[in-house]
Amino acid sequence: MRILLANNTLSQLAGSETWTCTLALQLKKLGHEVECFSPQLGAISDHLARQEIGCRDRFGKWTRSFSKIFSNWKYDVIIANHHHIVQGLRRWFPWTPILSTVHGIIHRQKHPDGVERPAPEHPAIDSKVGRFVAVSEEVRDVLKRDFDIDAVIVRNFFDLESLKPAGGISERPKRILFNSNYNNPSSPEVEIIREVAAHYAAEFVPVGLNHTKVLDIRQSIDSADIVVGIGRSVLEGVAMGRLGLVHGHWGTGGVVSPQTVETLRQCNFSGRNARGRLMAPAEIVALIDRCYNPDVMGWGMDYVRKEHNVADAANRYVQLALELIANARAR
Repeated sequence: MRILLANNTLSQLAGSETWTCTLALQLKKLGHEVECFSPQLGAISDHLARQEIGCRDRFGKWTRSFSKIFSNWKYDVIIANHHHIVQGLRRWFPWTPILSTVHGIIHRQKHPDGVERPAPEHPAIDSKVGRFVAVSEEVRDVLKRDFDIDAVIVRNFFDLESLKPAGGISERPKRILFNSNYNNPSSPEVEIIREVAAHYAAEFVPVGLNHTKVLDIRQSIDSADIVVGIGRSVLEGVAMGRLGLVHGHWGTGGVVSPQTVETLRQCNFSGRNARGRLMAPAEIVALIDRCYNPDVMGWGMDYVRKEHNVADAANRYVQLALELIANARAR
């Protein structure tokens, strides 16, 4: 198939950006012709270009040229994130089937002019989307409640071959990584983890858009014992055998463990299960003391490999795409 993947940006190391990159590379590995689009290009599109996946910031311009012949704007299916992106692509491609993935539950936002408008995660309900995909039960249920959309769940996924740990963990936590693009250095949720690190006399390492920026998070995870974050950020740590703590601006969801995983994944490991409550440092220390052991961390690695494998997710998207194409041809 000729597949176009599209996202709000391909310029930064953030959730939907790395999601798009991971899926694009896996679809290419499966033998599909993959191209990408975003009005904002950068670190992610540069990486894709090095893997010979073309990235457009408009139709008629490519980030770099290759000897291969591109599809001349003809695609069998479009897999797109974000309201305005889907709307634009529908105008450009009025007949191409679209799969639209919704990653969050904030569907409207107030702009500087005081007017409330659709947020990026608002479903493009007026764009003839063939099928909506949700990343969690929470997103699926909100889509049904607010828009009467029946979405199918495909959870966050990772290239697990690239997330193999090179080293082990310390007997007692020596390095705590806070991986987030949503917090400022002085945010309460950051200060709490700083105090937790001080309790263990551990190094505290915050990374993200408002902290130290890193190009390859794997090295930071591999040198840490505990990874704190939400969504993809915390699951990357769990995939590499680290203790994962769901904690951020939505609250403290808890440590990723067999006892908590069902609750945490219902809301995509965002921490919204905490209903806005941030645990005190002493509470988090008690969680870590109880769960910082090889059994929990080994279980975590196995869980992510079973439930969040990009190979399985890509096959599911291919299946959904083929169904949409067949339906379009039948009409």
